[in-house]
Amino acid sequence: MISIATGQIITNLGAKIIINRGFKGTPDYTAPTVFSVGTGTTTPVVTDTVIETLVQISGSDTKAIVTGYPTFDETNFVATIRCLLLTTECNGSPLTEFGLKNTDGTAKLFSHAVHTAISKTASIQVIYVEKDKITL
Repeated sequence: MISIATGQIITNLGAKIIINRGFKGTPDYTAPTVFSVGTGTTTPVVTDTVIETLVQISGSDTKAIVTGYPTFDETNFVATIRCLLLTTECNGSPLTEFGLKNTDGTAKLFSHAVHTAISKTASIQVIYVEKDKITL
């Protein structure tokens, strides 16, 4: 199944994570390493701090990104993150949103996307791929 994001942004909190981790010798914030999914449909805005309507993933609000990610293309200034929902996760939910977060005490929403609904069933595995690019 192919799903096209209708709105994907890096939030203000995501920008704070980037600046803090890029310029502080000992950053105050952790890197974004977990994700959440939901059923919200409101177009994301930079002031978002949580996804709109959370769907738990196997009893948890978040799940770790795929091992080996992020990857970095330093020539084209692109970071790629891959997230996987197994056939046993989030079944019965019409998934429409995705958020990448860090693991601080109060997790910070790094990015937020809304996409065409995926009617999640036990026969569907979902892979979210987020590519963040710095444009000069």
